[in-house]
Formats: sequence, structure tokens, C-alpha cells
Amino acid sequence: MQQNQAIAEPSLTHAQSNCQTLEVFQAHNVAPQELVVDSLPSHLIVIHTTPQPVEVIERADSLRFKGLAQAGSININSAGSMASCQWSEAISFIRLDVAPKLIEQVAQQADTNSRSSYELINTAHTHDAKILQISQWLLDEQNNGSAGGKLYVDSLLNVLSVHLLRNYSTQFREARSPSSLTHQQIARVIDYMHSHLGQDISLEVLAQTVNLSPSHLRRLFKQATGMAPHQYLIGQRNCCSLVAFR
Repeated sequence: MQQNQAIAEPSLTHAQSNCQTLEVFQAHNVAPQELVVDSLPSHLIVIHTTPQPVEVIERADSLRFKGLAQAGSININSAGSMASCQWSEAISFIRLDVAPKLIEQVAQQADTNSRSSYELINTAHTHDAKILQISQWLLDEQNNGSAGGKLYVDSLLNVLSVHLLRNYSTQFREARSPSSLTHQQIARVIDYMHSHLGQDISLEVLAQTVNLSPSHLRRLFKQATGMAPHQYLIGQRNCCSLVAFR
């Protein structure tokens, strides 16, 4: 197993909250490499901060992404997932390792009807202003020597946990899933397909564009178009091949 050597880089700053439920890393200009972790011990949040786009190849269990990582884009990987990332030039990022017990405690305390179980959904290159803001507050707090104290850090962790549960967990996402797709959602999924016809597009990535679970997108897309997403994608690729042949 290839372990993440980036955490040993001199350019990396590391902070750990007093409650031992979060670790924050900030890395600058980490050399090109491939990192593989067989099973993530914590929930992982990675925020890309490289000013220019960087080509990456990423995987988190069945979720795959090959393309450009933009500054501000966010990856969320669930604990226990097999994760890998390969990049072709120096990259910078902020990394949050969130202990599963933190999310579990918040889920049990919240009135969410998900007290028995929850699962964070692996997510690639989403944009989330709240996660960006919370991560910056956590970094600022660590850089200031935890001036706000444990209560302030714990409050930020609770806000982060609730946000993850509401927006990136199976229980919450499926509970609030609509019974049909709007015209705008259908257009968003189709536009994404057309923009990435030459790439390996997973159902998980398509589902992220409309904030649904993969199973709900598959069902609702077929309900709206008469075809499953992968069938529609194959048809569009065949059409493009015929046009190119002519």
C-alpha cells in the first residue's frame, strides 16, 4: 500500500483539535506522485488550493474522476473507502481528517431519523462555500494558537458535521430527494455529459451535478427520458462517432 507521503513535506502545516476528532493539514507545492490508501481511517475532505488547474486522476471506491482540479473544488471521501490520487504537477491543498465518531455523535444528537446508521457519499470536485468558510476558520484558529478555545473549535466541528450530514449523507439526501427531475436538472446532467463525452463518466459524478444519490438519479433520469443515464451517454457517443465518420 502506498501511503500519503505529502504529510511529511516541510511545506505542510499540521494542527489537531483538542478533542482529537479533527486533524487539519495545509500543503503547498507537493511534488507529482500517486497516493493510494486501501482503507481511509477517517472521513477525508480535500480542498484544492493550487492557483492554476492541475490534471488529476482520482478514485474513491466506485467513484472515479479524471480531469482538472480547480482552486476551491472539494473532494469528500468516506471513512473505509479505498482512495487514490495521481497528479502531474505540483499541487497545493487543505486536508481535513474528520473522525467518524464525531459525525456519529452529531447524528445521534440531531433529530434526523438517521440515528441507526449513516453513510457519507464520496464526492468529487464539488463547490461548497460553507465547507470553504469553515475550513478557513479552523485554519485561522490553529494559526492563532487556538485563541478562541476548545468551545469555539467544537462549535465549528459541530457546524461542519451537521452540514456534512445534511448535504453529503445517504440518509439525508434520499429523505429529501424529489419525485421527479426539473427541466433545469435534466439539462444540467445532459450538459455535463456533452461536455465530457471523451471521459469516463461515472453515475456518482453525474448525481453530484444535481445533488442526488446515484440510485435516485438513475431512476428519475429514466423516468424523465425513457433511458438510463449510461444508455443516453452511449447513444450520444455513437451519434458523435457517426458525425465524425461522415
